[in-house]
Amino acid sequence: MSISTREKSAGATTNGVHKPLRALLVEDSQIDAELLARALQRGGFDLTWARIDTAEDMQQALRKQMWDLILCDHAMPHFSAPEALELLKHNQVDVPFIIVSGYIEEETAVGAMKAGAHDYIMKDRLARLVPAVERELRDAEVRRARAKSEEALRRAHEDLELRVEQRTADLKAANLKLENVIEERKRLESELLEIAENERRRIGFDLHDDLGQKLTGMALMMKGLERKLANEGNPCVAEAHRIHALTEEIIHHTHNLARQFSSLDVKGDDLSTLLKGLAANVKRLFEVTCNLSIKGVTSEPAQHTTLQLYKIAQEAVSNAIKHGKATQVSIGLVDQAGHLVMTVKNDGLPFSEPSGKSTRMGLRIMHYRANTIGAVLEVKALGKNGTIVTCTLAGKASSKTKQQSAPPREMRILPENLGALEAAAHP
Repeated sequence: MSISTREKSAGATTNGVHKPLRALLVEDSQIDAELLARALQRGGFDLTWARIDTAEDMQQALRKQMWDLILCDHAMPHFSAPEALELLKHNQVDVPFIIVSGYIEEETAVGAMKAGAHDYIMKDRLARLVPAVERELRDAEVRRARAKSEEALRRAHEDLELRVEQRTADLKAANLKLENVIEERKRLESELLEIAENERRRIGFDLHDDLGQKLTGMALMMKGLERKLANEGNPCVAEAHRIHALTEEIIHHTHNLARQFSSLDVKGDDLSTLLKGLAANVKRLFEVTCNLSIKGVTSEPAQHTTLQLYKIAQEAVSNAIKHGKATQVSIGLVDQAGHLVMTVKNDGLPFSEPSGKSTRMGLRIMHYRANTIGAVLEVKALGKNGTIVTCTLAGKASSKTKQQSAPPREMRILPENLGALEAAAHP
């Protein structure tokens, strides 16, 4: 392999500057190689060139440096243009490859073009050499620019895919964290309700076992005092009788409260049965008309859901009588398009929206209960008279097949919920 020195020529230039060109001449004739070099120099190229004529020399030349152009004779004693093209493919080199031959058949030239040659020129027509080289150099530049753009696009696509994967992973992690927060909130709300109910149950037992017994003893003492005053003809006997009657009323009311507070366990009963019992108790205890309507309900909610719906109805009825001064209450249970809808209507004072943050503990606890079972609670006035409480349970949540988490055994009280517990324990 021989390498020439760089030669300057006075040929055509671009803006007075010769265009640099590194050419590898695959040629067995030193004279023919020099003729090609001079033709390129006259065409305005600042040429650096090397001549080789074997596969080993070409392999070494390709490893040594990058070439802008390869001019190759078609047939040589130890090498050929097809072999040179195979070497280029093997080394993955994209460089203009022009066959320059003294004689080549047209069919052979077409085969060489299909194999990867960019053009072919006869040695007796070197006037075509410079224009062909300039054209192929421009095409090679276009190919390099396209390849560079495609590579940049590929990298940008990979980077985008990576960023999308990272963003997706971040969103999944955030979603999982949010789900955990929601589950934790539901668990804490269940704890809060369980603690409040335990307190109400304890108060019920205290009313019955402690206060109720003491009031009964006091009533007996008042009855004895009334008889003693009557035997003595004391004018205070009538006042003693009124005190005794008032004490009996207090005992009766205390027993009713004790039953309401302590009878909170409704395990084993379906919702329809519980609501029937609630309507009957309202009529008996408060002497208020309470109607019950059940339509289209074919499946019963799970036990935990049944318990919360019953207690929402119980709270709504209690509020209607105590605060709304209702004289008639209606409880409804209906299946609407797979959703279980429970309503409690009354003809008492209309519900008024609280201003600012609600301090109504009964309303807040009803919302807590609805939230723990995935239901939606709505309370609104019925015109000038009456209020309706609507609790809507989605179809999936209303099925008995849904697994409900039992209230946790270990109760933890949050500081911000202490006020709620105290208010629930002392309504």
